[in-house]
Amino acid sequence: MFSKEEDKMVSLGLNSINERFDEGVSKALDFLTEIGTYYLNERKEPEAEKTVVSIKEIGKAATLQGMANAAVSAIRALEKLLQGSIEQNMQDIAIRVLLSFGAIGKTAAEQQMEMVAKLAASVLGKSGNTAALLNKERETMAVIIGLGEIGKAVTRMKFPDLSENTAICISCLGDVGKLTAQKNLEKAAVGVELMLQEMAAAAMQENLQNTVRSITSSIEEVGRNAEEENMENAVIQAISALQIIVSNAENRYLNDASIAAKVALESFNELDIINDEANIKKIEAIRETMRALWVDSI
Repeated sequence: MFSKEEDKMVSLGLNSINERFDEGVSKALDFLTEIGTYYLNERKEPEAEKTVVSIKEIGKAATLQGMANAAVSAIRALEKLLQGSIEQNMQDIAIRVLLSFGAIGKTAAEQQMEMVAKLAASVLGKSGNTAALLNKERETMAVIIGLGEIGKAVTRMKFPDLSENTAICISCLGDVGKLTAQKNLEKAAVGVELMLQEMAAAAMQENLQNTVRSITSSIEEVGRNAEEENMENAVIQAISALQIIVSNAENRYLNDASIAAKVALESFNELDIINDEANIKKIEAIRETMRALWVDSI
C-alpha cells in the first residue's frame, strides 16, 4: 500500500500536468523513481509495481497534454526501475516496465509526438535484444507487444509512407525476431510475426505500400531464421502472414506489396510444413496470451 506521501506525490505529478508545470512533474517523478528503487532493493514487489504504474500514468497523461519533456522524463524514470528490476531478478516488474514503455509510446504516437514515440520504441528495441540474448522469453514477449502497439499506432496516424518511427518499429521487431529464432525462443518468434502481421494490416488500411513491403521483408527474414532452426510454428506463422498480405494487398490494389509478399513466400519450402490444427491452436494461444498481457498493462 502507498503511504500518504507517495499518494501526494502521484497527485502532484498529475495535477502539475494539468497545470503544465514541468517542475512539479519532475519532482514527482524523482520521488517515485527513488522510492521505487528502494522497493526493488527491498524486494517489495506489490509496492514496486504500483510505483511503475504511477509513473506510466504520469507519462501517458504528459503525452496527452503534449508535454514532451515530462513524457521523456517518465520514460527515463522507468528505465531506472527496469535496471533495478533486472538487478534484483524481479521478472514480473521488468515485464510491467517494458509494457509501460509500449503504453507511453503508443499514446505518444496517437498524439503525433514523434520524438517520444521514437524514444519508447528505441528503448524497447534495445531491451528486446538484451532479453533475447539472455533467453528471457517473457521479457522479450513484452518488448514485442510494446513495439507492435507503437508501430500500429504510428501507422494509423497516416504519417508519410514508411516514416522514421514506423521504420524503427519494423527494424527493432525484425532484429528481435531474428535473435529469438537463433535462440530457439519459438513463442517470441511467433509473437514478432503476429505483431508484424498486425502492423501490415494497419498499413494496408492506409494504403502505405512501402511500409507493407518493409514489413514483408522482416517477416520473411524471421521466418527464414526460424526455418533454419526447425521452428515449425514460427515458419507456419510467417507463411500464413505472407499469404494474408498477398490476398489483402491484391484486394486494395497494392500491387508492389503483393508482389513482394509473393516473392517472399517462394523462399519457403512449404512442402515440409504441416499446417495442422495443433499448430494453429498453438499460434492462437500465443496471440491470446499477448492480448491479455497488453490489456492488463493499459
